[in-house]
Amino acid sequence: MKSALGLILGVSILATLVGCDGGGDDGTDGPKAVGGSNSSAAGTSSTAGSTVLPSGGSDATAGTSAGGGGGDLPPGVPLTPTDGWVDKASNTLGVQGAMFSYADDTSKMGLTDDFMGSNACIKGTAAKVDLKCTPMAPAMDCYGQFWGAAIGLNLNQPIDMTTMMGSDPVPFDGSAIKGFAFEVSGTMVPAPKDFRFKVEGPSGEFCSVYGTKPIKTGPNTFMLDDLITACWKPVMGAATASTTKSSMLKIAWQVVTNSTSTVPFDFCIANVRALTE
Repeated sequence: MKSALGLILGVSILATLVGCDGGGDDGTDGPKAVGGSNSSAAGTSSTAGSTVLPSGGSDATAGTSAGGGGGDLPPGVPLTPTDGWVDKASNTLGVQGAMFSYADDTSKMGLTDDFMGSNACIKGTAAKVDLKCTPMAPAMDCYGQFWGAAIGLNLNQPIDMTTMMGSDPVPFDGSAIKGFAFEVSGTMVPAPKDFRFKVEGPSGEFCSVYGTKPIKTGPNTFMLDDLITACWKPVMGAATASTTKSSMLKIAWQVVTNSTSTVPFDFCIANVRALTE
C-alpha cells in the first residue's frame, strides 16, 4: 500500500505444533504475524526479521521472481511479493500478507532465505526425525518436534495502522478461488516424497499427495480438491481444501522430514497465482 512506504513491519511467530504420524507432516497452524526477510542467515521459527513495506506495491506483476516467466502456467491472479510482502493493492482478490520462511528448531539451524525483491527462496537441511526424542510442548510426537522447513504466504494479514506492525493473520474468504499455480526452481528441489504444497485453515491443513500428484520442478497447478487432510496417509473420502476455501489462512511449500535421513534443499517459489472460478 503506497500510504505505508518506508514503514517497518514488526514480526513475531507463534507456531503451534500438533501430533502427526509417519508421514512427516509439520502439523503447524502457522506463524501468526510475520514479515519476509531480506536474505536472512537464520530460518524463522519463534522470531523473524522485519521487513519494509515496499514502494509501488500496486504495480507488482507476475513473472518476475526467480524461476522463469510462468508461460506454462494457467492464467490467474498474480500474488507477487515485494521484499517478502504481498500488498492487497497488487492483486484483484485483495490478498495481503508476508511471504516468509519458517522451520522447526533443528531444521532452522543453517537455514538461509532470500525474499529480496520478488524472490522467495530457502536453502538448508531438514532434520532427520529422532524417534527416541522427548517431544517438547506444544509438539505431541517426534514428527511434530522435527517437522521440517517451509515457505509460507499469509493470505489475509492486516496491518495495525497505529503500530504499523503486521497483525495476526485472519481467515481469507477464498470463495472465488479454485486452486493455485506456481513455479519451482533451484539446484536442490526436494524429491516428490519430501515436498508438499499446503493450504491451511482454522481447522487444520490440506496437503498434496505425492503418490498421485507430486510437486515437481517447473510449473505446478493444484486445485483445492487435489489437497486433502492427512495427505501422508490418504483415505477415500478425505476432506479437501475446498471445505476451507471461505476461511483460508495461508498457503505453504513444506520440505517433509523422515526418520531415515536428513533432507537437503535449495529451491525458489515463483509466479504464484490464484486460479479463480
